[in-house]
Amino acid sequence: MLKATFIGGLILGFAATLSAAGFYPWVDHLRVESRTQVLPNGGRQENFFIRLPVDQIATVGSAELAPGAAAFPADLALPEPLADASIRVDHFKVRDAMGEVVGVGSRHHVGLADGAAAVWSISLPSRGAVQLVGRTGSDQISSALARAGYVAGTPWDGTVEVSLGDGNTRTGILVGGSGEFTPLTGTFLERWQITGVDAAGRLQGTIELNTTSSLAQ
Repeated sequence: MLKATFIGGLILGFAATLSAAGFYPWVDHLRVESRTQVLPNGGRQENFFIRLPVDQIATVGSAELAPGAAAFPADLALPEPLADASIRVDHFKVRDAMGEVVGVGSRHHVGLADGAAAVWSISLPSRGAVQLVGRTGSDQISSALARAGYVAGTPWDGTVEVSLGDGNTRTGILVGGSGEFTPLTGTFLERWQITGVDAAGRLQGTIELNTTSSLAQ
C-alpha cells in the first residue's frame, strides 16, 4: 500500500510540475500556432509527435516494460523505495503535425496486475497542458518487436507499428488539463512506429498521439 501511494504521488507530482512549468511567469512564452482540424461532429483533432531518440530528454524505470527503457542519462535512477517497482517515466520534446517542437511531455507507464496504465501530461507554452490516461498491455511493444525478429542486445532494423490499448480503436481518454484544454474531454490513440533498435536497446522511430476532443457537457 505504501509503495502504491508513493508511486501515485510520484506520477501526480511529475505531471503537476510539468504543467506548472508552462505557466509560471519566469518568461513571457511565445504562443505557438495550434495545428487542429475541425471534425464534422463539432469536435476537433490535434496530433502530436515524438521522434526517437532525438526527442528523448530523460528516461528512468523498469526495462521490462519496453525496450529503450534503460536510464537516460545513464546515471539517472529511481529512488530506493521504487528500485524494484514496475514503473517507467519518460520525458520528451513534443512536435506538432508540421514537425515543429511545441512543448514537452511526460509519460508515466505503471505495471498493474492485469496489464499496465499510461499517463501523459503534455505542456504547450501559452496554450496549457493536456492530460491523457489510458490502459495498455504491459509488453505490447516488446512482444511486437520479438515477433519481428528483434533480440535484446543486438541491433535491429525493420518496421513495427503498435497501437497501444486493449484492442479498442482508441487507447484511452483525454481528461482535460489547464489553459485552453480545461473544458475539453475526448479520446486519444497512442501509436508507436519503430524503425530500429540499437545495441543498447534505444528505439528509433516515432510516437504519435492522436487526440480527438470536444467541450465537456
